[in-house]
Amino acid sequence: MLGWKRDIAFLVVLQLVLGLAYLGTVPRIHVDEVWDSSLGYNLANAGSLKHPFVEGFGGMDIHFVQNRVVLPLVCAAIFKVAGYSITASRVGSVLFGVLAVVSLYAVMRRWFGEKQGFFMGLATVISPWFFEASRRARPEICYTALALVFLWLMVAYFDSGSRRSAFFAGVIAGLSALTHPSGLIIIFSISLAVIIWCRTKPIVRLTQWGCVGFLLVILPYVIYVFWAIRDPQVSFAEQMQVGMLHKLLLRGEINRWKSFLRWPDGVPLTIIILASWILAWHRSTVADKTIATIIALFSLILPFATVSPTARYLAAITPFFCALVVRLVWRVMTDKGIVRQNWHKFRFAISACTVFIYLSTCLTFIGLMFYCLRGADFTKVVNRVASVVGPDSRVYGNPLFWVGHDQYKYGPYLINYEEFLLKDAIKIIRKHHFDYAVRTVWFGAGAPSAGIAQPPRSMPNFRDDCLDDWVCRKFGTKIGEFYDPYYGPIEIYKLRWDDYSEIRMGK
Repeated sequence: MLGWKRDIAFLVVLQLVLGLAYLGTVPRIHVDEVWDSSLGYNLANAGSLKHPFVEGFGGMDIHFVQNRVVLPLVCAAIFKVAGYSITASRVGSVLFGVLAVVSLYAVMRRWFGEKQGFFMGLATVISPWFFEASRRARPEICYTALALVFLWLMVAYFDSGSRRSAFFAGVIAGLSALTHPSGLIIIFSISLAVIIWCRTKPIVRLTQWGCVGFLLVILPYVIYVFWAIRDPQVSFAEQMQVGMLHKLLLRGEINRWKSFLRWPDGVPLTIIILASWILAWHRSTVADKTIATIIALFSLILPFATVSPTARYLAAITPFFCALVVRLVWRVMTDKGIVRQNWHKFRFAISACTVFIYLSTCLTFIGLMFYCLRGADFTKVVNRVASVVGPDSRVYGNPLFWVGHDQYKYGPYLINYEEFLLKDAIKIIRKHHFDYAVRTVWFGAGAPSAGIAQPPRSMPNFRDDCLDDWVCRKFGTKIGEFYDPYYGPIEIYKLRWDDYSEIRMGK
């Protein structure tokens, strides 16, 4: 009886220790974290769901209507108690990471027993993608955790036929759908996979009670969207970037998977992951096939329902890959249908090599992240900028500089400036009478160097296709510069808005 409680306690403590250590600096802050946490900040302090620094983009500075409201709500609750900081914005993700690990253990213990369930939870906690996702103020860990809770409830329903399990499965599905568009994809993938392989009770009852729970959660959001789009400046389609769905597909997916598998450095781990997925179809249980089907469905649907080829969206299937890796080791060691039973040394060698490669890869990545980025405190960069511009100045620059909103007046920032002619974009910026602009080595509204890579030592020449560079080049005088070892060269410009009539693209 105490075995499973002890297992859960260990996994929770390990996740909290790994999740909270150097939380404000590791990993290096990403621009998307500011995007989500600033919504929560505005909700906590202004009481409205709108973006505090984005201008245009379907009117999200008037009403934010994207279906990614769960994380802002969580951040708002935390900010009400602890105030805003990078660390505070990430605490919610650490807690979702705990929920994900506990839910995964619960399902896998039910399917494969306590020992395998424990090792699957352990493999997930130390997975590089899970480690990073559970430390960022991004929605991936939110819908990953909710998807695992949903799987738990679905399995419980097909074991018992409980209306309560079906109802709460619908509730969790609704919450996942309100976390991010990918949240709906992983819920659909799990639903179809479980129905195909694990169905033992009528689907009608599951559908009825699940829909009731789903609608109860989703209906307030639908009402809010219809209310918000009454304003002619608010466009649901533009905020959801519907018109961009056709631009990715094959090339985008190749790049996504190369990044996810850390190609070519991650070849050994890639071989293990691929072998574990293939083995899940060979003389396996329905639980193995269910996990493999979830991975396949999510991977096939994702390119048709996302506007970004980022690898972080695949974090949702990381726990399922981890489960299959443990199954690979377990079955090689114990299943006579995989390797001949009398080949003891061969079995041990394969299992030992697999475990060694997995552990060494994962622990090396986590260790390097801590070692290389433990001092990557972006507040130091913000403080340097604030010491130059002063508290009453309006500042234009990369959205990351919203972090210093309490030390100067930041924004707004024109996220979708590529849609405008340069002269028109400048007009939009000029009307805000910014006093200063901050120029970075990162391009436009992009992010600092990914992973543990060192930033460039010097600032590049002014880039003709970067609006930030145009603002500094044509209207600014450099009054300060410094170098941060984690975020690279930073330049501060005093702006003058006397004349903008001669701006032409490429001049």
